[in-house]
Amino acid sequence: MTKVKCSYLGNLNCEAIHLQSGSLIRTDAPLDHCGKGESFSPTDLLATSLGTCLLTIMAIKANSKGFDLKGIYLNIEKVMTQNSERKIKKLIIDIFIPVSTSNETIDFLKKASKECPVTRNLSQEIDIKISWHHE
Repeated sequence: MTKVKCSYLGNLNCEAIHLQSGSLIRTDAPLDHCGKGESFSPTDLLATSLGTCLLTIMAIKANSKGFDLKGIYLNIEKVMTQNSERKIKKLIIDIFIPVSTSNETIDFLKKASKECPVTRNLSQEIDIKISWHHE
């Protein structure tokens, strides 16, 4: 069981402390929603959770097969709705795999990525687009 303490710091800033490790995250409201955009917004953290979960689940699966994913990375673009609902409309993910990676390994990683718990818990209303790049 994980516990996180979240505190409001004022000026639309919050702090979250992972109680087991002491790791700290701060958030700020985005520029388009009364904030200064000086840190991750809460919806930025949702996108970040998805990205790090995809990388983590692929790494777990890769480790079980005896190989390391060092060098793999991804970029995420978060697109919000343009109405007053303030919802994430789309998450566009570009995954970059080192050129030395075999097609068999890429297929393995694509399959592994489908086991991401964050993806499984996101609303079906969020359009998630994943593109794979072999560089």
